[in-house]
Order: sequence, then C-alpha cells, then structure tokens
Amino acid sequence: MRIAVLLGGISAERNISLLSGRNVVWALRQRGHEVLAIDPARGSQCLLSDEELAAADAALPSQQELESFSRWALVQALDAPWTGTVELVFPVLHGPYGEDGRVQALLELRGLRYVGSDMLASALAADKHTSKLLFLAAGIPTPRWMAVTAQQLEEELLEELLDELGTHLVVKPNDQGSSVGMSLLRNCTVEELREALELALRYSALALVERYIEGRELTVGILGEEALPVVEIRPGSGFYDYEHKYTAGKTEYTCPADLPPDIAEYAQNVALSAHRILGCRHFSRVDFRLDSDGQPFCLEVNTIPGMTPLSLFPRAARAAGIEFDELCERLVSLACQ
Repeated sequence: MRIAVLLGGISAERNISLLSGRNVVWALRQRGHEVLAIDPARGSQCLLSDEELAAADAALPSQQELESFSRWALVQALDAPWTGTVELVFPVLHGPYGEDGRVQALLELRGLRYVGSDMLASALAADKHTSKLLFLAAGIPTPRWMAVTAQQLEEELLEELLDELGTHLVVKPNDQGSSVGMSLLRNCTVEELREALELALRYSALALVERYIEGRELTVGILGEEALPVVEIRPGSGFYDYEHKYTAGKTEYTCPADLPPDIAEYAQNVALSAHRILGCRHFSRVDFRLDSDGQPFCLEVNTIPGMTPLSLFPRAARAAGIEFDELCERLVSLACQ
C-alpha cells in the first residue's frame, strides 16, 4: 500500500513529531509498504528525503523558529501532488495544527482516508478545558481546575485561584502536549502562579490551573476497542516534563504497572470510557494521576500518542505482545476497515 506519513508540522512538538513519524515510516516500510514522509510545515515542498528524516532530533524548537512557520503551508502541503497518489494517510503530528482537528478537516475535504480520530474528536481532545467538562458530565473523575486567559492575570483572581484550588498546582497551556509550557507548583505564591500562567499563555490563548493530585502517574493506551496494559511513570526528579519524556535514563517506566488488579482494570475501563466519550477511534492514550486512596483521576486524552523509542503507547503495546511494526500495521488495518 502507498502511505503518506505526516510528521513535523508547526507546533512546539514539531521535533518529537519528526522522531515519532520517522519510526512509523521505517516500521511501515519494513512491513512492505511504499511510504512517503511528508512535513506540512514545508508547504508544497513537503516531501522529506531519507537523509532529512534521519537527522531529526528531540530538541525543543525556539520561539523564533515557531514564529517563522506559516499556517498556510499546511493548506499548500495538502494540495500538493502527493495527495493524488496515496491510498492512506498516517498523521503523526502532535499539538496544534496537527492533533487538534485542523489537519483532519483538510484530509476529509481532500477525500483522503487516514489513521486516527476524526476532526471533531481530535478537536475535543486537544481542548483540555472542554474535554474535562465532558469528563465531568460523564462522571469520569478529573482534578478540579480553572481556565485563565491573559486578560485575567489580576492579583485578585490569582488569590481566588489559590483559595479555590490550593497551593499545589499544575499550570499548563490548554492545547499543547509533551508538557510544553507546563509548570508544577508546590506551596506557590501569587507571583509564582503569575509566572507559570505567563509561561503557559505563550503557547496557548487559554491556560489551565489544575489541582495537583499527590500520588502516582499512570497512562493507559487504547488500541481499537481494547485497553492496553497500564504504564506507570516515575521521573527521576521533579516532574514528567519535556526533558524527562525525551531523554533516555531520566524516567523509570513499569508496564504492566504494579497495581492491584481491580485498580488496574478500573483505570483501563475509565480510559476506554474517556476515549469513547470524546468519539476517538483507532487509538489514543489516556493519562491519569492515582491518589493515595487508589482513585485514578483522568487528566487528558491524547489522540496521536508519541511513537518514539521512549514513548508510552508503543511500550504498552509491547507489554501486550505487539511489536512496533505490527502496531503500525494494525493501525493501518483499523483505518482501512
């Protein structure tokens, strides 16, 4: 089959997307497919050579680099000649303009079949505030939170946030992944909260201030309609930030997680419910915090999980006996059904 893998893109997660996409390209070629590597950030000149693909690294793009990208390039890339030559598109684009429904909408307008969630499910999952509202309505436990814009950074509101949510907080952009722009605050002051919000608001028009759940960090992958084994994440120090996610040796992973069977099964069932409530398809990864009472709190759903050698979704699949090339093949098959 002739498949186009979309990778790179114009978000702050661009370089991780290049690494994830490169793995998918190599795996699908190993399975006998003819695979094109397409970077939509490059507009009509979007086809990557094998040499360019091999040169990808995990460094976080600079603000200057991000500001140099054009959203119009995405439209140009999806109007390029390659679109008329492929049977399937496999998006491995993380973050805004890749995982948030916009590229999915362009693919649907082109009449192209693709792997992963459709436009609406992608948009809902990418909007953390909206997805948490849906979790709340469906009875899925999620940490208490408030959403803040740049116009709301007055001291009075910040003091109200600390009164409402406490001083152990997570502050993050509403529509980014890979912990970009995220801060973990303990016993924080109003000024520390302001600084964390200003960082988050560099990457998104809306920031979330979320009560920090003391406990363990878990994630559950969904493949098709089945939950994969639970992964536990133990960063060596601090919290599971960009550096800990993409630097070998910085984090310890256990899969299957060392949990009582009933808690593991409950987390898997909640993950599957969150996946379905947002309307996701083919695959996703659902992140949790597990408190000291054994209660999992759902944080978010990732509709295009990382596919790097350190990523959690392939790790969970491997624990279920599914090697990476077979995992990619299964996703292709799901999209073709």
